[in-house]
Amino acid sequence: MDREKKVLRKVFLWGGFVLGIIIVSFPSFILIERIRGFNEIKLKKTEKKRPLSEAEAVKKEKSKVEKKISYPIKTDKGVKFQYKSSTAKKVSVAGTFNNWDGKKGKMSKNAQGIWEAVIPIKPGKYTYKLKADGVWFLDPINPASANDGKGGRVSVLIVE
Repeated sequence: MDREKKVLRKVFLWGGFVLGIIIVSFPSFILIERIRGFNEIKLKKTEKKRPLSEAEAVKKEKSKVEKKISYPIKTDKGVKFQYKSSTAKKVSVAGTFNNWDGKKGKMSKNAQGIWEAVIPIKPGKYTYKLKADGVWFLDPINPASANDGKGGRVSVLIVE
C-alpha cells in the first residue's frame, strides 16, 4: 500500500510539474506566434515597395502639393512668394534656392498690404522659410513641409 501511494504521489508531482510548465509556456508560444505574424506583415509591406527613382519621387511630391494648393505662384519672371501681415516691417524669403540669403529674397508690400517677392528659380526641389522682423517661420500659405534635420520644419517648393 505504501508503495502504491509513493508511485501515485510521484505521478501527481510529475504531472503537476509538466502541467505547470505547459501553463507557463503557453503564453510565450502565443507571443512568439504574434511576433512572427507581425514580422510577416512587415515583410509583405516591404516586399511590395520598391525604391522610387528621383523623377518618380519628384512627381509624387509635386502631386501632393498640387492636390492641396498651387503655391507659390509660377510666373514668367520666376516664382512669386506672398505673405500677408499688417504689422511686419521687414519680410524676406530664404531657402536652398538662394543659399539661405534673405537679402536675395527681400519682399515688398503691395497696395493690398501683401508682401511679395518674385525670385527666378531653376527647376528642382527646394526648402525655404519666411522671415518677418527677424523671426523665421514656415510659409503659412504653402501646406507642403518637411523635416529640416535639426528638429524643425521647412516649407517645400517644387519647380518644374
